[in-house]
Amino acid sequence: VEAFNHIKKLRGKRADFPAIRALNGDIEPFIENLPFTLTQEQQEVIAQIKIDLARDDKAAKRMVVGDVGSGKTMVILASVMMALPYKSILMAPTSLLALQLYEEACKHLPKSVKVALVMQGKDRGDYRDADFIIGTHALLYKDDLPEAALVMVDEQHRFGTKQRQSLEALVSGDKHLKCSTSEALNAESYKKPHFLQFSATPIPRTQAMMQSELLDVSLITTTPFDREVLTQTISKPDFSSLLTHIKDEIAQKHQVLIIYPLVEESTEIPYQSLAESRGFWESKFDNVYVTHGKDKQKEEVLLEFREQGDILLATTVVEVGISLPKLTLIVIVGAERLGLATLHQLRGRVGRNGLKSWCYLYSNSTDNFRLKQFCLLYTSPSPRDS
Repeated sequence: VEAFNHIKKLRGKRADFPAIRALNGDIEPFIENLPFTLTQEQQEVIAQIKIDLARDDKAAKRMVVGDVGSGKTMVILASVMMALPYKSILMAPTSLLALQLYEEACKHLPKSVKVALVMQGKDRGDYRDADFIIGTHALLYKDDLPEAALVMVDEQHRFGTKQRQSLEALVSGDKHLKCSTSEALNAESYKKPHFLQFSATPIPRTQAMMQSELLDVSLITTTPFDREVLTQTISKPDFSSLLTHIKDEIAQKHQVLIIYPLVEESTEIPYQSLAESRGFWESKFDNVYVTHGKDKQKEEVLLEFREQGDILLATTVVEVGISLPKLTLIVIVGAERLGLATLHQLRGRVGRNGLKSWCYLYSNSTDNFRLKQFCLLYTSPSPRDS
């Protein structure tokens, strides 16, 4: 009862503001020229966003939740088309993800749409003249960003509340956006850009805002491809079979990802580190790539692996990042040490294009309750029901 009353009170605290402007850009040419057909749920979410953005009396505050590989990027690009001829800005948590989104935008948006990329020391295009600006947190340090009618944040759970608010303030032409909410409520001319957030694993705070209706929510529960990802726990006795499976996948020109819980050796964790294990893999296989997030060449390693690698040894640095369409097998070492959201994100790296795939949770405690429940989630007839 207390929880119900608390959420009921929260619902009364939602504050809506006028939008900088209504957005009614035509998206039909964009959709018709895509080399594939959008899923029914993608179309439904796009329709919901279209209604949001067409209003000028109320700035959109929508959260789009969709599994890894569900096609959120196409929803982002459709939103950009709705915003035209006005500008859109999107902030992503990593350089790799920003670059990937930039490549997708250049590939699928009409050539007449100017796209720019803003990363620390690696800008592409003139963001001051672009229709769609994609960037990392480096956007927050640009004091000459143009006004944007639409602001989007991808993988929003990777950013703090202040960072998201700072981006809104930075691209709004209204000085009141930089004042407190209570002050802004008394400002007649206070306007905000339409704001869309995207995530596969929203954080608890965001979930609470969704439940209390402080945010509008759209769900994408299906994927463009039927994903068949066998998920199971394995341990040391299964290692020989695992090696055979890895060899079979590489023989089919598929790729393998092995996630380690730590970079250097530790006496406190009963698993090999990345540094300890790389010699074994490099002696047994060709085209082995290694990255752990602290190396300055992380992006180059991942991009090179995508094109010509067989095995990638990494830490959870790849939890959110590059799309690897040939990746069919992932081994998560010490899986019981990771949170369910991280396991979910890592599992989402494989089977992106419909290839049959495997997610092995390597653990010394195969009787772990959480890991059993994680595996059961993906063996149920209907994941949505689970």
